Amino acid sequence: MAKKEPSDDVSIGKFDILATYAYARALLDGMTDDEAKQRGMVAAIMGAQARLGIRKEHHEEFQAQKEAAEKKKKTTITTESFDKQVAYKMGKFFDDSFPPALKKLVEAGISYDDVKQLVKIPSTWGAKISGQQFQERSEEFLTKAGKHQDGIPSPTDNDNRL
Repeated sequence: MAKKEPSDDVSIGKFDILATYAYARALLDGMTDDEAKQRGMVAAIMGAQARLGIRKEHHEEFQAQKEAAEKKKKTTITTESFDKQVAYKMGKFFDDSFPPALKKLVEAGISYDDVKQLVKIPSTWGAKISGQQFQERSEEFLTKAGKHQDGIPSPTDNDNRL
């Protein structure tokens, strides 16, 4: 499948952030690119399902989560799923900026919830931010992190809030 040309107005939602955050974390944990993309899609689908109020009593293993996500989506979750639903729609921005920034945030020990807060994505259903907003806010945070006493400011620390 050919990639879309990069858009000047890339739109990033919570689904994109969660999928790519889980992808970046999985890569840093030593998974292959294909495994990491599948993990990212499962996390994003299960996150969307949780947002709808469907909660599990206990933590399921990845395979069970993957099967549940596939059942919800009525499709098999593959590397191509991630590429189609996340990477291709962002084009060059995804390749050049999005995963590298999220990898840095994961390496800094920032949780997914804190990432949403530091990039200031609204909590409303379907909220989006631009690629430029994501890039500016994450870079500002990482710059501050490099100058903070303990190395990583908390997104909830008022002195370091973006």
